[in-house]
Amino acid sequence: MEYKVDYISIGKVTNITFGDQKSKKTAILKEPFKNNMYLSKTGFVEDEQQYKGHGGPEKAICFYSKDHYPYWNDIIDLLPKYAIFGENITVSGLTEEHLNIGDSYQLGEAVIQVSCPRQPCATIAQRYGIKDLVKRMASSFKTGCYFRVLKEGYVAQNDNMKLLNTYKPQLSIYELNETRFKDHKNAERIKYILNHDGINEETKDIFTKLQKRLS
Repeated sequence: MEYKVDYISIGKVTNITFGDQKSKKTAILKEPFKNNMYLSKTGFVEDEQQYKGHGGPEKAICFYSKDHYPYWNDIIDLLPKYAIFGENITVSGLTEEHLNIGDSYQLGEAVIQVSCPRQPCATIAQRYGIKDLVKRMASSFKTGCYFRVLKEGYVAQNDNMKLLNTYKPQLSIYELNETRFKDHKNAERIKYILNHDGINEETKDIFTKLQKRLS
C-alpha cells in the first residue's frame, strides 16, 4: 500500500508573536524543503523543536493527514496549504483509523515506524487565535501522530509512504485517542492498551494514570 506525501516540511526555532500574545520561541511555522534532506534518528537534520516533549527519537517525525484539512477549513480562517499544525509530513489517504502503533513505512531511503499519538499543545491554539482548538483536536480524535526512525536515509519531496509491515495485534492511533478523550472509564480497553507491547513509555504513562483513576 502506498500513500501520497503532499508536503514534507521543516522549521527553525524563531521568536513569533501570535495576535495579542507575548512573543514566544517556536518552530511551529514550517515550510517544505527543496530537493531532498537527510532523515536521522531524531528527525530531518534541518528541523528544530523548542519545547520539552517535542522531538527526540520517539517523535522524530510529526504526521498529519491531508484528509482532515477540509474539516479544519470550516473552523480556521485562511488555512495554510501545508503544515497546518506544524507537522513534518502531510499525507493523503492515511488517517488515525489506519495508523497502528508499530506499523512501519518506507519513506525515501528511510524506514519509519508509528510510535505514539500527538498531544495537541497550546501553541496550536495561539497560532490561530482559537482558544478551544486543542479541545477540538482532542474531541475529534484528529490529532495526528509521531514516527520514530528505524533506518536513516535521504528523503525527497516526491517520495511517498509505502507500508512495509502491519504490527500485530493492531492498535490504532484512533483507538488510543478515543479511549483517552472519550471512553476513558473503559477499564477493559485501558487494560488492553497497557498490555500491548508496542506502546512507548509516554503512552504507557498516560494510560496508567487513567487506570489509577478507576481504582
